[in-house]
Amino acid sequence: MKIYSQNDLTENDYIDIGKYLSSSGVMIYPTETSYAIGANALNNAAVKMIYNIKGRDFVKPLPILVKDLNMLINLAYVNRQEEDIIAKFWPGPLTILFKSKMSGKYLFTSNSEFIGARISPHPFPEMLFNKIDFPITATSANISGEDSLTDFESVKRVFKALGEKIVLIDGGELSGGSSTIIRTLKRKVITVREGENNIKERLVCYIKNKKIS
Repeated sequence: MKIYSQNDLTENDYIDIGKYLSSSGVMIYPTETSYAIGANALNNAAVKMIYNIKGRDFVKPLPILVKDLNMLINLAYVNRQEEDIIAKFWPGPLTILFKSKMSGKYLFTSNSEFIGARISPHPFPEMLFNKIDFPITATSANISGEDSLTDFESVKRVFKALGEKIVLIDGGELSGGSSTIIRTLKRKVITVREGENNIKERLVCYIKNKKIS
């Protein structure tokens, strides 16, 4: 198990982490909410390892982080309404379910017709995306059914048995919570999961002012 301190990461470290992910590596890393388990979302072998680590049912898709809109549109269809929401609320803890272009091709989609994606404002994934050209998984770093992890000591305790199979990024104590999940349906916005943030309230106000629902 290799541990990096986020505050001490150099450019070469980010390059090394990117190469590690490019070769089927799996990491646990900080986001703007809690710790997540990350891998190249387009690498089915790495994604399969995440399902096994978490004990997660393979019928449940994994959310992803993307670098920008260009990366997203290679994976999913993005309509005008979704573009408006992205411009207002990304980066941030808002996961949007987009109509997938990749259903059945990649394991992280679990054959779903949707891909859940967001751009994270946390500096670690932001810096990492300067060194990689693929989306990364953003499922919570926990055993399925257990609480998300927000402190690094808990991360080490839960995942210590994995040894050299995983890289850990120490981002200290995180704020906690989860992202809000939405999808659009015609001119309506449907809340799939309300996170522990005020995005839903802001989104309702925004939609009302834009008159898109």
